[in-house]
Amino acid sequence: MRSFLAVSFAPGSAVAAAPAAVSALGDATVHTGDDGWVALGTEDTGDRVDEGARAFTVRLGKAARTRSGEVSADALAALLKDGAGVDGEALAALVPPFAAAHRAGPGAPIVVATDWLGFRQVFFWQGDGIAAVSTSALALKALAGAPLNTAALGLQSLVGWQVGLGTVFGGVRKLEAGSLAVLAAGRVAVDRYIDPSLELGETPTVAAAVEEMAGLLEEFQTAYLGDHPDTVLQLTGGQDTRVLLCAVPAKLRPGLRALTVDVHGGSDARHAAGLAEMCGLNHQIYWLDDQDPITPAHAHALALEAAAALDCMASPLALAPLLLAESHLEQGHRLSGLGGEACRGFWYFGQPRHATTSRRHVEQLASWRLYANERVLDQALEPGFAAAAQTDALDLIWAGFEGTSSDWLLATDQFYLYQRMQRWAGAHGSVAHTNRHFINPMFDRRFIQIAHAVSPDDKRGGRLTGQLIQRLDPGLAAVPLDSGLIPAKLGQGGLGTRAAAARVTANRLARKIRQRIRRGSKAQLGAGEMAALVVAHWRAQPDAVAPLRGNGIVREAWLDETLAGTDAVPAATVAFLTNLLVATAP
Repeated sequence: MRSFLAVSFAPGSAVAAAPAAVSALGDATVHTGDDGWVALGTEDTGDRVDEGARAFTVRLGKAARTRSGEVSADALAALLKDGAGVDGEALAALVPPFAAAHRAGPGAPIVVATDWLGFRQVFFWQGDGIAAVSTSALALKALAGAPLNTAALGLQSLVGWQVGLGTVFGGVRKLEAGSLAVLAAGRVAVDRYIDPSLELGETPTVAAAVEEMAGLLEEFQTAYLGDHPDTVLQLTGGQDTRVLLCAVPAKLRPGLRALTVDVHGGSDARHAAGLAEMCGLNHQIYWLDDQDPITPAHAHALALEAAAALDCMASPLALAPLLLAESHLEQGHRLSGLGGEACRGFWYFGQPRHATTSRRHVEQLASWRLYANERVLDQALEPGFAAAAQTDALDLIWAGFEGTSSDWLLATDQFYLYQRMQRWAGAHGSVAHTNRHFINPMFDRRFIQIAHAVSPDDKRGGRLTGQLIQRLDPGLAAVPLDSGLIPAKLGQGGLGTRAAAARVTANRLARKIRQRIRRGSKAQLGAGEMAALVVAHWRAQPDAVAPLRGNGIVREAWLDETLAGTDAVPAATVAFLTNLLVATAP
């Protein structure tokens, strides 16, 4: 099911279905009752909705699966019950992205659960005698008449995504990881069904960790490809999809479908093609720059559509080219490498070893890494808003480190998983989850627990990932990655390998330094081209950006100069303004 909105009101305070909230869902059917109303999108096979939606069990996306198999609507109903006494471990075994909604019958509470990581985006709002839960923050904004959350927008102007549970709409919150919302009598109660801690109780040796992780992935791939032999592996030249390919049993590789999205001159297609030839994969390359050109007006419409799909909380210019590409691709079962970052210390380079988590380290991480790629041009923003954003963003990021490890590198692992992965990748992944069976084997909770239990020294420089690839397939472990590094050698360590890894790290760090000095940003694949088209539309149709005026966020003098000029505007700035257009639309 693509979209869901459930509204409950207290006795004697009936509220009619709000057309603006329903329209924000797209194609949805409204079902009214004595205690509220529900808007349901198109049902998928396996969902259960009785007449009038008096009882239902629906997946809020395509997949509901554990490591070993699919989970039926009957099984989900038994898991969710009335929201009380649920089996948290069983719910946590469902691999992200996952969310479901259930009502046992007329008058029963509505129970909505998200996955253990909170990857599938679900939102809620509590008003006076009325409460609601939805897959769309925009729908809740329309329902509540919610104002803009300027602190959250300030954060997003620097980072490009959200931290914590806030949204860009005041009073609208995201359902936290491993939680369920129980909606009844005009109230929404949110409870965690699983402890967010990933502690195992004991630290495994690297060899034991690698052995168990390899077994988990092989079990997953064998079961999934057995159930869905037409699955497509999303293949790049990086480490994470290499792990997934290596975990596919050799006998299942010939003819396995693989997909790479790239542009000419990019490295992913070249490396993926070599791997596909080695393994006998049925490989398709989709060239973003080989497609028919689109008009500025079409690009603008796509960007607005993408912003709405992301609830204005991630880059629509990163999503829009993919929406265009996916319109030409089969929407079936896909295996994604998301989750592999947990094995390799994504933010380790440039960070002090054996340091204690502190606000100073958080401020340095924010300045050098979090603000590097999607920061909006300072001159595009009103000075007061930009100044407040600096303070608000740091406060929100620091709050996001609350409850993480006192060990700084472990704290960055936890922040990456529960913040960047949940709020940035999760926003994009939720869109994919509604269109196709988008599954991430390395989001298996046990797999993540083991990865987090391994010490930073054993993850740094790709050591853990290298050993995992070597354990799964020594032949593929000998093939260089797109970085030029060889997984087998990464796993072994040694002076030469450490030096090579250090050179790659140094090059990355140098790019970050240049980026920071120039106040530049790194656009996602296809985003720069999309930004140029969107700005061309604005220059041809200046009224399209009229809602950006007078809001205390965008500097009108800069907007006038931009519309009258010919200079390129960075994709991150265009993305922020596009989100703001959708967020402020009636």
